[in-house]
Amino acid sequence: MDREWGSKPGSGGAASAQNEAIDRRERLRRLALETIDLAKDPYFMRNHLGSYECKLCLTLHNNEGNYLAHTQGKRHQTNLAKRAAREAKDAPALPQPNKRKSKLAGLVTG
Repeated sequence: MDREWGSKPGSGGAASAQNEAIDRRERLRRLALETIDLAKDPYFMRNHLGSYECKLCLTLHNNEGNYLAHTQGKRHQTNLAKRAAREAKDAPALPQPNKRKSKLAGLVTG
């Protein structure tokens, strides 16, 4: 038996854990980018070092997948809720404009 443990004949050998992790990360990144457009995300920013930042939470991320995982996490979601509550409180309640009644509305022609 001159084959590696866990591999089948003709399969090219067992994949290392590192290769499996790389493939899984890339597959998840592609899947996430299909559903979420980072260009429209107001909090996503790429810095001059090549890493990614969340401007809402002030967190640094090494890759897009890590940032996308962060956006689904508890910290980001609570910061979004806090910001929405603060903006709702700060926005002044605008009075509804009064509708002007037409002088002709009361006249009945017959």
